[in-house]
Amino acid sequence: MTPLELLDDHARRPRNIGKLLNASAVGDVGSIVAGDALRFYLKVEGQAPAERVAGVRFQVFNCQAQLGPSSALTELVMGRGLAEAAELTAGDICSHLGGLDHLELPPRIWALDGLRAALATWEGRELAGDSDVEHPQLCRCLGIPEETVRQAISVRLLASIDSVVAATTAGSRCGSCRVDIAVLLDAQASAQKPEAVAAVALNRMQLMARIRSCAGQALESVRSQGGDLELWDLQGTVLTVRLRGTLQADAALAGQAMAALDAALKSVVDPTLSVVA
Repeated sequence: MTPLELLDDHARRPRNIGKLLNASAVGDVGSIVAGDALRFYLKVEGQAPAERVAGVRFQVFNCQAQLGPSSALTELVMGRGLAEAAELTAGDICSHLGGLDHLELPPRIWALDGLRAALATWEGRELAGDSDVEHPQLCRCLGIPEETVRQAISVRLLASIDSVVAATTAGSRCGSCRVDIAVLLDAQASAQKPEAVAAVALNRMQLMARIRSCAGQALESVRSQGGDLELWDLQGTVLTVRLRGTLQADAALAGQAMAALDAALKSVVDPTLSVVA
């Protein structure tokens, strides 16, 4: 199956779903009273520092988009040490699903929050759920937590305020939180330097996923003018594109689009990449 088919299979036939009796710890995300929530159960065995996850289950309430990622995460968590489980990320879920495009995941993966909440409970660290202390609101107009926006930026490789607004709707009302979105974008950019990205060994599917995400940002202006660069092929570090729309008749605009895409890919994805028509 393809990565997307694997995600769909997890959503249609979720693994480890349901209540875990005699769970060692439980982590809650969202509000069951309000109707959108996830509950993550852990069974822990062994003695510190060699404690391991011996059982894991989850429940979702009115958030069906979380089924696939949550199911995949339970497979990753099973049998791991607690410290190792706490370090799992959305990237690990994508890898577990065969190199899934990050854009196919929800902007915030609740199961990761539920896992960490359960681990905190086991370790005796009290969490207040989704309160403003633990999960401060970034967009108060729509009630969108800062953590949701932070995960969207990381998971979907977002690089502009407009792309964050489109992915999460945060900042789409009064707009006052756009300043805070910019701060989160700067923090993510600082944490993931181009040389660090280049150092990560990516398979071809993962690399193309990053290229597509980056191209979406670099070509926003061109697409608004009726043009586009179709990502056609990737051979080694050479990306071949096809001119579409107005770019076919406007050589100057085509040159600008090619240069913008080339610069963005070198900066964000891999400095050795080049673009040819």
